[in-house]
Amino acid sequence: MHRNGIAEDKEKVEGIGPSKSSEEGGDVGKASDSDQGGGTHGIAPLNLENYPRLYRRLALSLSHLHRPTRDDFLRVATGFWQRLRIRFKWFTIRSFRRFNADDISAFITWFLMSQTLWILVGTTTFFSVVFATANSLRLQENVARAISNYLTAETGVTIIFESAIVPKWKDSRISFKNVYISRRPRSDVTPSTEKKVTGHKAAIGYDVKEEITLDHSDDDLNYSMFDLNVDSIDVTLSFKRWLDGKGLVEDAVIKGVRGILDRRSVFWDPEHPLDPAAFRHTPQPGDFELELLQLEDVLITVYQPGDFRPYTASIFRADMRNLRKQWLFYDFLCAENVVGQFDNCLFSLHKPQSIGRTTDQDLKDGKWSRMSRIRIDGVNIDHMQNSTTQEGPISWITSGKVDAVLDIKFPRDPEDDFPLNALLGEIADALSTAASVSLLNERIPGQRELAKPPLTAPQSDDFTEDDDTPKVIIDIDLRFRDLKAAVPLFASDLSYVNSALIRPIVAFMNAHRTLVPIHCRVTKNLSDFDGAWTMWETGLMDEISEKTYDALAHHVAQVNMNRRVKAVSIWSLQMTASAVLSALRTMVDPMAIQSRGHYLPYDAFVPDS
Repeated sequence: MHRNGIAEDKEKVEGIGPSKSSEEGGDVGKASDSDQGGGTHGIAPLNLENYPRLYRRLALSLSHLHRPTRDDFLRVATGFWQRLRIRFKWFTIRSFRRFNADDISAFITWFLMSQTLWILVGTTTFFSVVFATANSLRLQENVARAISNYLTAETGVTIIFESAIVPKWKDSRISFKNVYISRRPRSDVTPSTEKKVTGHKAAIGYDVKEEITLDHSDDDLNYSMFDLNVDSIDVTLSFKRWLDGKGLVEDAVIKGVRGILDRRSVFWDPEHPLDPAAFRHTPQPGDFELELLQLEDVLITVYQPGDFRPYTASIFRADMRNLRKQWLFYDFLCAENVVGQFDNCLFSLHKPQSIGRTTDQDLKDGKWSRMSRIRIDGVNIDHMQNSTTQEGPISWITSGKVDAVLDIKFPRDPEDDFPLNALLGEIADALSTAASVSLLNERIPGQRELAKPPLTAPQSDDFTEDDDTPKVIIDIDLRFRDLKAAVPLFASDLSYVNSALIRPIVAFMNAHRTLVPIHCRVTKNLSDFDGAWTMWETGLMDEISEKTYDALAHHVAQVNMNRRVKAVSIWSLQMTASAVLSALRTMVDPMAIQSRGHYLPYDAFVPDS
C-alpha cells in the first residue's frame, strides 16, 4: 500500500512537472532512494542534479510538491551565509540552478565593464581603494617602492616615498608623504671599494647601502641638478586625461618644499653666445597638463655658475588654474596669484585693479583674455646681468638695485567666440560710460608717481592692429636706484651698441645715481613662450636690455642735441646783439667811424731809440 501511494504521487508530480520545467528550467522529478533519505517531509523534486548541494539539501527538506521558490528556501535556511547565497542566486539569475557558461561570461563582462567605468569616472577613488587595501595588508612599502621605481624610470629623476601613500577620502585626493626628488648623475657601482654613501633619510628601506664609488669623469654634467624634500603632495588622478595624452594627474597641492638647485656645473663658451630658442622644450606624448596647482611654503637655495653668490628663492603661496609642461613659464605668468621672496626681495604676481571698474570689466575690451602684474622691489642688478646674453647698459652697471613692475596682457584664444560679444559689450559700455570721468577707469599704478617724466624708448612698429598673430604685450616700469656704472675695458664688449654713446650713458647713470626711471613696452609673439620654462628661454631679458639702452641713448642724444642747440642759439644771439650794437653806434656817431680811419698809431709819435 505504501509503495502504491508513492507511485501515485510520482505520477501526479510527473503530470505537472513538464509545464513548470519549460518555464524556469527547474523541473521536479523522480528522485533516487538515496536522495529521498535526506528528506522526511515529502517527495523530492525531479532533476535534482541541476541544483547545487546546498539547494539540493534544502529542497529535500520541503514538504510540498511544486518547484521551490526563494521564500521556501529562505524559510528552511539555518544561517546568515545560507540566506545570503540564496538571495545572491535569486538576484543574479532568478533561479537556483547551477551557473552555466553564459552566466559566468556575463559576470566577467559585467565585472570588467564596471571596473573600467569606475576607473574612468572615479580614478582617484579606485586608486584610493587599492592603496587602502595595500596599507591594511602591510604592503605599503612594496607599493611605495614600485611607484618610486616606475616614476624614476619614466622621468629620469630619482623619486622616493618615505612613508605610506594615504588616501584622503574627504577631499577625494591621494596624499604622498615625505617625498624625496633628486636629479644627480648616476653613480658607478663597484663592489671592491669600501666607501659607503649615506643617502637621504627617505631612502631608508631601499637598497642603497651597497658599497659604491662615484666616478663622473665620463658623465655630461652640463645641466641643472637639484635635491628636493617635500612634506606632502596631494593629487587627483584622471584616467580619462591620461588616455587623452594629458597625464594621469589632474590637479595637485604641494606643501612644504625644501631643497637646493645646483647649477655650478653648467658652462658655456662666451665667444659663442647661446640661443635661448634652442633650449626650449619639445612636446612629448604624455606631457602633464594640470588643471590646478597650489604651492605652499616653498624654499629653495640656488647656486649659480661662475662663483656667483648663493641666494634663496621662496614661494609663500601660489594658485595656478592651469599648468602645462609645454607652456610652463606662460602658465606661471597667468597664475591667479603668487607671493614669494627672491634673494630677500618680496615679489608678487596678481591682477591689476582699477578704481572705477572691476578686473572682469577691464577684460571686456575683446583683445586680451587676461592681465597680470608682476612686482618686485629692491632686487640686485647682478641677477639681471646674469639673465642676459648680450652686452648692454645693464652689463655696464657695477652695483645698484632695481624696482620692477611688469603689466602683462595675454592674447585671447583665436578659437574663442568671445570677440563678437566683446565688441557689442564694448559699444554698450562706451554708450553708458561716455559721461564718466576717465581718471576713474585708469588702473592703479604699480609704483609711486614721479615728479618728472621717466625715460622712454622710441616707439617701434612691432605691434600693429592689422597683424593677426597672437602677441603678449608687456609694459615695463624699471626704476634703478643707487647706480654705479663703468665703461667696459675691452673693445669687444662695445659691439652691441654705438660706442660713441657709451661714455655719455655711463656719465648720465653716474650723475643720476639716486634714481633712473625707465618706461618701455615689449611685444612678444605667443610662439616665443611655446616650450619656454624660464624667462631666459623666451629672450625677454635681452629685449628689456635693448629697450633700456634705447631709452638711455634716446635721452642722452636728446640732451646732447638740446645742449648743442642751446649753445648755437646763445652764439647766434651774441652775434646778432653785437651786430645790432654796431649798427646803433654807426647811426648815432657816423663821424667817429670816419675819423677813426685817420688816426695815426701811437708808434708814429714815438722816436726811434
